[in-house]
Amino acid sequence: MARKRGLDDRARSQRARPGRDARLTVLCADVELACHVLAREGQGDSVWGHVSARDPEGRGFWMKPAGLGLEEARAADLLLVSLEGEVLAGRLPRHSEYPIHAEVYRQRPDVGAVVHTHPPHCNAFSALRVPLRALSHEGSLFVPPDVPRFTETSDLIITAELGRRVAETMGAAWALFLESHGIVTAGADVASATIRALLLDKAASIQLLAAGREQIWTSDAEALRKRARIYQAGAIASVWAYLRRRHAKPR
Repeated sequence: MARKRGLDDRARSQRARPGRDARLTVLCADVELACHVLAREGQGDSVWGHVSARDPEGRGFWMKPAGLGLEEARAADLLLVSLEGEVLAGRLPRHSEYPIHAEVYRQRPDVGAVVHTHPPHCNAFSALRVPLRALSHEGSLFVPPDVPRFTETSDLIITAELGRRVAETMGAAWALFLESHGIVTAGADVASATIRALLLDKAASIQLLAAGREQIWTSDAEALRKRARIYQAGAIASVWAYLRRRHAKPR
């Protein structure tokens, strides 16, 4: 307990340093916003689901704690978790599925943020074992190639080994279906990881709406052109700014 208090005290003193404080404040505020956006956009699931961002000083990642709904999470609640799962700062419980985040960060130095949620449309779609198609603009963000799918288990990802296999299945992709469980999305920053989670669920919902009917979808070549045109960095920044404005308003 004394060591834990010491780590918390050290983390608080580090947050107070000029320069670093501003960077970390923005990062944690983005994680808070991401949690609220995901909840309001239909990806809340009681106290389950979580968002994280890689720590700027390489100590691990800042993660939503367990026991809170996405809509309840605040920047001050976030936990600093090492890649081995040790809570380095924060007083609330840690999610048991931290290995999803830890192992993606371990294997993907290009990833700065990770989202794991249980969107209903994606859960239904993941159980069908059919490819995601570019039936909509949103689909073209993810395919080609098809979105990877983790099929080893629909249980919780609570061990480093399972987390490693999830990260390996995800590979270089930015999104993953966990069969009959949920999704994992990643990004260079919190904004891109969050927006991918929203757009993946929309792509899945549109394909489910079209199920049982003759379907057409965008060719791979055109999907790649649309991806570059519609979802370029400036557009993602504009969407994030819109979400910030929209979700800053009380409902």
